[in-house]
Amino acid sequence: MGISDWSSLPKDIVIVVMGKLEIPDLLSAGAVCASWRAACTAVRRVRFPITDKSPCLLYSCEADDPDLATFYSPSNNATFKVRLPGPPFRRRYTVGSDHGWIVTADELSNLQVINPLSGVQIDLPPVTELYNVESFTDEQGSLMYNNYEDSMHRDDPLGFPVPYPPQRLRLFLYFRVILSCSPSAGSECVVLLLHSPDGQLSFARIGDHSWTRLTDIENLWDRGYRCAVYNKNDGLFYLLHFQGSIHTLNLNGPSPVVNEILKGVTAWDNPTKSIVMTPRGDMLQVWRCRELCWNDAPVQFPSEDSEDVHDPCQELYTDEMLLYKVDFDDQKLDKIDSLKDYVLFLGFNSSICLSAKEFPNLRPGCAYLADDSYEEIGINKHTLREVGIWNFKSETLESLGDPQSVLPWLNWPPPIWITPSIL
Repeated sequence: MGISDWSSLPKDIVIVVMGKLEIPDLLSAGAVCASWRAACTAVRRVRFPITDKSPCLLYSCEADDPDLATFYSPSNNATFKVRLPGPPFRRRYTVGSDHGWIVTADELSNLQVINPLSGVQIDLPPVTELYNVESFTDEQGSLMYNNYEDSMHRDDPLGFPVPYPPQRLRLFLYFRVILSCSPSAGSECVVLLLHSPDGQLSFARIGDHSWTRLTDIENLWDRGYRCAVYNKNDGLFYLLHFQGSIHTLNLNGPSPVVNEILKGVTAWDNPTKSIVMTPRGDMLQVWRCRELCWNDAPVQFPSEDSEDVHDPCQELYTDEMLLYKVDFDDQKLDKIDSLKDYVLFLGFNSSICLSAKEFPNLRPGCAYLADDSYEEIGINKHTLREVGIWNFKSETLESLGDPQSVLPWLNWPPPIWITPSIL
């Protein structure tokens, strides 16, 4: 029997077959040989209609299977879908994204990192490896978690834990997750976790079996962190406290090192605050002011999630955004009125700042927003998730465009920005 020469298959047949493949398999098939690569390129133009490296909104569409995720690219005004590995995407909680990967919490409140294009999924250390979480079984034999809040921990005999079912703990435990690089780099990738109680910090490297709590470190606040970014140029995490102070976190040596580089400027936790690195190397703080409103029509949600929806008519919306440039020399924040030619992408993702000159189809001087209000999600899992474009000139939130009318997103899991990458 002769050896089959797959490269000799007619191109039109190869194209038909490749058109049936999921995107991870399609990308792998393109590496088989030159003729398949040519066929893959033709199919990718239709299946993967993204022509630049700008962020996409990743979300679950009501009409799709629970394991399908939709990408929408504002720059290309195009959508495509991918099938994610189990558990189903619709049963996950999206709590971070960077370097083409998303971070999700499953219904056991355990975290995974997933590359939606390649289909690669990596488990992070289990939730019970956090210092303030322990598991137990209730009287019916069901799995439960104790979450020790405030300064308590599970070895404290005076502690009073708060019990949670597995699928609910994630709503109150996780604030956001930041990656130092692509998880494909293995142990070089540091996963920084901001979590309860009140914005404490833990970290792990890809491949670790436990979380390391950051505590009792000089210059480090015990709690209160709300946002962080990683700067690949100096290898440091930049931590933003709710008071507006900024600390650097160095995890490259044998022991963590923290330095305060900006003192606190406010005593208030509201508005919520993000930290942004610009392409020119400047640092911005973006303050997002939100207000509550009530809709006449309640949102629809699965009956099994009734305990996770406090008020189905309640909605949190952005009514003001403030921009500040950080002046480290004079230890202050300088208010600015315009982003000029910058474009921001903010939400549970690691903050993104792009030059509109490099992405001419994006709106200069605007912020593309997704909902990142973990406190609201904790009490109203299925109420409306805010997604839109904040126009700093008109000071209004504008519609993202076509996808909400053509391929509308569900409120769960929360839509998140991601820059697709196969690596």
